[in-house]
Amino acid sequence: MSKSLNFLILATGQPTHYLLDAITKQGHTYEVHEPKDLYLYIDQSETGKDMIYNGANHLEKPVLLKTQSYDAVISAIGANLAHGASILRHLTENLGIYCAQTATGLETASNKLKTTQRLSTNGITVPPTVYAGEPTHIPFLIDKVGGLPAVAKLLQGSQGVGVFLLETPQATNTALESMYKLKVPLKIQGFVNGKNKDIRAIVVGDKVAVAMERTANQGSFRANLSQGGSGRKVELSDADKKLCVEAARAVDLRYAGVDLMKDDKGKSYIIEVNGNPGTKIVNITGYNHYYDLVNFVAERVGQIKAKRAEPEKGPRKEASASSGMVQAHNVHTKESRSMTAQEFSSLQFDGWTTDPKAVASKTAPPKTDKLVKVHNINSGETEMVSEYEFSLNQSRYIRLKD
Repeated sequence: MSKSLNFLILATGQPTHYLLDAITKQGHTYEVHEPKDLYLYIDQSETGKDMIYNGANHLEKPVLLKTQSYDAVISAIGANLAHGASILRHLTENLGIYCAQTATGLETASNKLKTTQRLSTNGITVPPTVYAGEPTHIPFLIDKVGGLPAVAKLLQGSQGVGVFLLETPQATNTALESMYKLKVPLKIQGFVNGKNKDIRAIVVGDKVAVAMERTANQGSFRANLSQGGSGRKVELSDADKKLCVEAARAVDLRYAGVDLMKDDKGKSYIIEVNGNPGTKIVNITGYNHYYDLVNFVAERVGQIKAKRAEPEKGPRKEASASSGMVQAHNVHTKESRSMTAQEFSSLQFDGWTTDPKAVASKTAPPKTDKLVKVHNINSGETEMVSEYEFSLNQSRYIRLKD
């Protein structure tokens, strides 16, 4: 078993016992903090030290959190995401603590339009989608998504709330005009005839840990369990697993719930990416994917600590010595931004690099799902993985002769 870690669980409300079991039964420890209780402090000087305090109302005075005592953050942020994401960003970007989810990723996943835009940018198949601030030309917009029926979605919302079917021209005009007058933004997507079924897949790192098929309740087209639907465990094809992993990466999340639908011809579409996928899938499938999450984070932390222990050299040393900042590039999302050298050391195993040529020269993953024999540097074991997984994790695997 890997070295015992101490997790900071950033959770809205009480975290699920499935997560706590996955932590404690593997010899790790944790502290739980609600985002609303935390005060972040940003120092005024260039070389100052940013901090974070527990300001829970039962305390006589705020208590400084000893961030060096935390090996990683696990986020489970529900309500008031804007505040929670700000706290998570401070922990990961300012204080350099690893989390499998980025604040930017959670913000993107919480906005259905941003998610669709990010997925499309990364070449991931989504239903045809339109968005208009003032939907004056309604027939034109409906025609662009393939005609009626179509699906309208509020940009914010989960568990099937704010999703409705547009079936007739009159109902469509009434619904869109009403939303416009109420200044409620929404997007319109082409209707995917999935026979009232969809798939929720839990992505952890570079794999799908578990998946379930959801079926809508009679009289509803929404398959969400919270809307009365039913579910069962399913095994995805390698192609659909790859699609789900790529979707999570596209929004900069290494842990996410990805919703996929298949049309009547078997074509797969990514519908949504969820940063807080919930526990109903554990209840339905009987599989606790939080063990996968804890193991993935523990592996990442081990890699980060080993890398930080290496002597710095070359451009990174010059950058960190001069300003503490590096210009980093994400080979998956194509995003480029300035970040602290400490934050970069936490993210370099999740697709971030300081070499801009790596983004420009990134080749497409192999189209074959052929299995190859590899040596896992972290576990010391010989494994069989797909060529796609090997292509994403060459820092972890050494390819062996068959």
